Amino acid sequence: MTGNGYFGTIEIGEGIHILKIEDIQKSVLVSLGWRFGQSYTGGYLAGQMVMSTLANRVRSGWGNWLEVLEKVPFFMAENELPPLKYPNIWDGNFVKLLHVVEGVFDGSAADLSKGALYWADLTRIERPWFVNLMEATNEETGMRQHPIVASMNSLTFFR
Repeated sequence: MTGNGYFGTIEIGEGIHILKIEDIQKSVLVSLGWRFGQSYTGGYLAGQMVMSTLANRVRSGWGNWLEVLEKVPFFMAENELPPLKYPNIWDGNFVKLLHVVEGVFDGSAADLSKGALYWADLTRIERPWFVNLMEATNEETGMRQHPIVASMNSLTFFR
């Protein structure tokens, strides 16, 4: 496809790549994994667990990738997203997240969150509704509606 260069028309040929929606989704996913991983001082493993939890939400029907990623602030234990501080591009933890994001996205990477749909650092729960949700029990079974399925220090994952 060729164009005249006006109004954003581009020529597509050998070596030219177009950004796909999946690339944007994976970029946002790794960005959120990085933010939370750094905030919880769990490095890339915490980031990968958060990314897996978001993938579980997509696979559980919470919405498409962009909807799930956009709604992260509505389903977190803290009042605000952790700050996004970009690392040196050769930071080992960041590079490891970049290597695993494709597998988390397509489901081929191990789900370190063990099927979790929620996460929280138990020392930083700032929303009372989150505590109520995680402590809720099923009236028929008497068991938690959202059991703990994985943890890393105080970072805890719930199904």
